[in-house]
Amino acid sequence: MEFSPRRGDNVSPSDPGPVAFTAKLDVCDSYPKHSGVLKFTTVVVNEGDSYSPDTGIFMCPVEGLYHFTIHVSVYGRGQCAIFKNGEKVVSLYHTSLPDKCSQVASVSSVVKLSKNDQVWVNLWGCDRNDIFASVDNDTVFVGVRLS
Repeated sequence: MEFSPRRGDNVSPSDPGPVAFTAKLDVCDSYPKHSGVLKFTTVVVNEGDSYSPDTGIFMCPVEGLYHFTIHVSVYGRGQCAIFKNGEKVVSLYHTSLPDKCSQVASVSSVVKLSKNDQVWVNLWGCDRNDIFASVDNDTVFVGVRLS
């Protein structure tokens, strides 16, 4: 007699299932005037409910390797970084000056996280925040657990 596992038999009870999110900058949050956490309030996917659109912070639910990406639309000068627990992981700086045209800049990284580690997109000062979203241009923050 051949054993045929039932649905869910091969899933560990401690496995939270998929952890992945995609969140977009809302049009009304374009050209932010602050430094610190950039909130991506339009959530497209939030498997595992670990990304908070209210705070802009991803809270790691389970230890593992994660891949994070930011794609920013820039009209002028933009600088931001992926932060883990208050420390810069990777950053980007992009300028379309002096022509001042719309362009997209991206950066990504694989990051080893422990449970309750926090990851977010951090902005620098007001002279480098020409980051925007429009009907035709998205600025997104994406994260997914690899293992």
